[in-house]
Amino acid sequence: MTEEKFWTIIEKSNRGRNLEECLTPLSEEELFGFRYWWNYFCHISYKQDLWAVAYVVLGGCGDDGFDYFRYWLIAQGRKVFYNALENADSLCDVFSELEDLQGDDYPEQEDLNYAVQTVLGERTGDDDYFYATEENYSLPQYTYEIEFEWNDDDEDSIRKVCPRTFEKWWGNDVF
Repeated sequence: MTEEKFWTIIEKSNRGRNLEECLTPLSEEELFGFRYWWNYFCHISYKQDLWAVAYVVLGGCGDDGFDYFRYWLIAQGRKVFYNALENADSLCDVFSELEDLQGDDYPEQEDLNYAVQTVLGERTGDDDYFYATEENYSLPQYTYEIEFEWNDDDEDSIRKVCPRTFEKWWGNDVF
């Protein structure tokens, strides 16, 4: 699967709302190709400035929460994703545009990470099919390390990393 096809599927999924439906017609090989790109984009978005934005907007953000935030970020589409990689503070505008931050728009979407597994499980009747066959495909395995420029005990350090997001969303009870 090409990167272009990956992003086309993401765009058609309506910010992840219909991701499983979009993946259902794909072959097994295409599903693992999609998963390859999913893992890749999860890896390159593991950045301290994006974590700072998630921390501010969500009122705190641990390891799992940051994973779920990155799944949500990928589902926002290519333009939002790449803009956020270049300038995490650009997400301030994205949050301002969202109308309902409690449901499908809430900036944590854990279930998106399981879409390929769910489709394959439904197709085969075996919930573990993905795990039994993933070794047949070359999925990237990444290790994650971050050097933080901010500290959750130091508001000024967070403000320096994402000033616009901090000013608008710090202490905001909406999220």
